Amino acid sequence: MTALAKIDAPRREDRQNRELLTLEQSLALDTESAMGLYSAHLNRYMLQVFDILGLAQMDIESAQGVEIVLRDGRRILDYSGGFGVLGLGHNHPRIIAAERLCHERKVLDCIKIAPHKLQGALAYNISRFLPKPLNVSFLAVSGTEANEAAMKICERVQTPKGKTKFLCFKGAFHGKTHGPLSLTTATDVQSGFIMGVPKENVVFATYGDIASVRDVIARETGDKGNNIIAGIVETIRGTSCHVPRAGFLTEFARVCRENDILTIFDEVKVGMGRTGKFCAFQHEDVVPDVVTLAKTLGGGKRELGAMVTSQTLFDRAYGNKNDCNLHSSSFSGMGETCAVGIETLNVLQDERLIERAAVMGNYLRDGLEKLQEKYPRKIVSVRGKGCFQAIELNFGQQLAEKAMDIRTNPLFVTYQTVLIGAMARELYERHGVLVHFQPGARDLLHFMPPYVVNEDQIVRLLDALDDVLGRGIADATVRFVVKNIKRVLG
Repeated sequence: MTALAKIDAPRREDRQNRELLTLEQSLALDTESAMGLYSAHLNRYMLQVFDILGLAQMDIESAQGVEIVLRDGRRILDYSGGFGVLGLGHNHPRIIAAERLCHERKVLDCIKIAPHKLQGALAYNISRFLPKPLNVSFLAVSGTEANEAAMKICERVQTPKGKTKFLCFKGAFHGKTHGPLSLTTATDVQSGFIMGVPKENVVFATYGDIASVRDVIARETGDKGNNIIAGIVETIRGTSCHVPRAGFLTEFARVCRENDILTIFDEVKVGMGRTGKFCAFQHEDVVPDVVTLAKTLGGGKRELGAMVTSQTLFDRAYGNKNDCNLHSSSFSGMGETCAVGIETLNVLQDERLIERAAVMGNYLRDGLEKLQEKYPRKIVSVRGKGCFQAIELNFGQQLAEKAMDIRTNPLFVTYQTVLIGAMARELYERHGVLVHFQPGARDLLHFMPPYVVNEDQIVRLLDALDDVLGRGIADATVRFVVKNIKRVLG
């Protein structure tokens, strides 16, 4: 028997065990079957969270722009925006066309032993949006991978000097891979893991407080100087939607440079135009040593991130033939992914979507502030910039207590979790509006619309918020608890 014949004649039981779903079958799965597969083969506990929020049974047929269309005909406004991924919205026609062009031309996707021209073209386009000398990119597949690359390039430059520590900010979020995880304290995601950077190699300052930064540097300074490799900062806090006071980023960069500390600006969530500038730091006259990008860079269709730095810094870290490949990634710079990134940047420029994000963001902000005036006891503050906004809600503990004693149930970690979950579920079920909140800030509702959002769609969100707030948080909470009564009672 030939080798091919042996491959083609597996045991009958093996063939039966390998029955696969086709793509057509997969797309046609009913909700119950699909969720059964998700529970059995992905993450049954995450599915429980979706179910609590009323989202496990979303039977999605299609998505375009700001809208998600369900099979029953309902049109859902997506203000969760993929947590920042969907700057261009769902299925932007030019992104689909870019993918189709790659298919038609059979564009090479993967080659590891030669350069790919689309990688250079994408890196060039990125540099056109950034101030000099930020003109050299490492292409990644996620924001956390971009931050890994940023940390490693800084280590390569600074550890030969005896520097061993990273300066970051309390309550930061930089990712969940081992390096950035070490700098992430916005939520309890470090528990049970061995940190990629040991705790003794990380020092913390208070976000927005330059005096705190100076104090930390002073404590880490000895006779031979300080031992800090780099300072990393979110230009706007992704979890708390906290915008630092004007000038803070400029002062931070200056203080770091005065002390031979490199600066990393994490723009993964708010870069790529979300705040009305390509990067949020460009609202100030400041340039970091390294900037990280992701999310919208993939056009809502591709996994794509970038670490961008200067040629000088890159040369100091990897500037010879032996070291140039010390940091790499198998899926970095895939051809079609680069094509989508190239087109994404062109769409941002041609359709003036960065400017649109500023205009629509201001319109949304004005509406949220009017709601705060109407409900001053319920909305404590309005936060954010451009198409990243949030409202801080005043949750009284007694509201949840009136509904039911839920303190012992692990699915409801705090009363705030119940109350914010109730608000999110009411907005979805009553009004077809999808919003989100973060575990590290359970009193904030986040709104991250695609930049293509229009005024009518913003009015629909504002009217929905007005209705839910007018009915009262207690009303939403009671409905929420009743729908999750079995989980509440354990």
